[in-house]
Amino acid sequence: MKPTSAGDRPVSPDAETVTASGVGRELRRLRKAAGETQAQTARIIGVTRANLTQWETGKYLPSTHNARQLDDHFRAANALFKLVETARSPQDHPPATVGDAGVVETSRSLLQVFHTVGAKLAGHLIRGDDGKPLGWRHNLQKTTGPKALSTAYGINAMLVVGDPYIDLHTLAEDLYELQSEHGWRGRAGGKRPETTASVVDALFRTSTMSADEGLDLLEESLDSYSRTRPYLLSAVLHTAARLRPDAPLTDRLIDALLAARLDFDGSQLWPEKNEAGLVAPEASVVHTARSVVALRDVLRSREDRNDVREAADEATQWLIDRSHSDDGVAEDLERPRPDGDGTTRIIIRHFTSAWVVQALATAPFLPLPRLNRALGTLWERYDADQGLWAWGSGDLPIWQTLDAVTALRAAALAVAAPPLSPPGTPGTT
Repeated sequence: MKPTSAGDRPVSPDAETVTASGVGRELRRLRKAAGETQAQTARIIGVTRANLTQWETGKYLPSTHNARQLDDHFRAANALFKLVETARSPQDHPPATVGDAGVVETSRSLLQVFHTVGAKLAGHLIRGDDGKPLGWRHNLQKTTGPKALSTAYGINAMLVVGDPYIDLHTLAEDLYELQSEHGWRGRAGGKRPETTASVVDALFRTSTMSADEGLDLLEESLDSYSRTRPYLLSAVLHTAARLRPDAPLTDRLIDALLAARLDFDGSQLWPEKNEAGLVAPEASVVHTARSVVALRDVLRSREDRNDVREAADEATQWLIDRSHSDDGVAEDLERPRPDGDGTTRIIIRHFTSAWVVQALATAPFLPLPRLNRALGTLWERYDADQGLWAWGSGDLPIWQTLDAVTALRAAALAVAAPPLSPPGTPGTT
């Protein structure tokens, strides 16, 4: 059945069609029945009044976490939560639209895509003469040897897609043995916090490293330069929040990341770098999105950090309003050499759309049009023949596939209706 009027009767989770508007009407009914204002309910749940208004008007759906909080607060006996999940994951729905890319049908499930990714990554795994797995190379189309960082990417990607094609634990144990004085380093040597963070993440997730050891290594990898680069701070915070969200290091990283913002037309956002003497810094879509994802990681278990929530919400709104292609960008990390002789240059490429998808999918509301647009850009980089994601040059960097599947998993957990299958596959229109 469908509600006949706003606020008259509760909406049944078994209704033929449950929409965001129906959820909003039921949420408003429950709030008024409890005798609360929007501001009171928002404060109790730990969101902004604007968030609650958007839910009640049917503009967005509450996240799974917020839906459970609302259900508990109004003593709805799981009915409100089920209503939100039904609206989020309808059994039958029309094909989703991807911006100007046309209509996409889900003829090929995300599970099938993940299965293909797992098989392809297993096929690219480098093995020794005895068949022992050694790891992955950075660019899967090259003939170089395996690297610590790219092997960590591969392990994490395999954990996301869930395909047990190889013994990840044995591979992780070998990776663990490759650490040096400053953790795991790239070709340029010296401290590389982003490398150490990725490797520690893989080792912790495979139960090869303890949280305490991982936090010590993350701490050692940081230096004063790291505080000027939001990318380095967000990468380390992402791992630290997984290891121990209440650790002193996690708090210091949160504060450093918040301090790395600049004011852009009244909004506090993240640039590529925050150094003294910058002439004309610009707000960065990818660095803002990466920072939002790291801060949302913290909020999963640190609801006391209202400053983190406000920063993430403000930046998320900017990402929603931003008119941008979400295509990949490169960042120049010019660091002092470990021997003190000049600097060394490291070019880091970022898969912008994958990070925008993650930032939007973990928000307390779901901006579906904006999410679909970022997903459309993400799928533009999918090479169906390779079964992996490719850079604009045709390279197959393993990190890009990791970013893509991580983003798709986040979107799948948030909503079932966006274009989670690649356009142009057999049977699509």
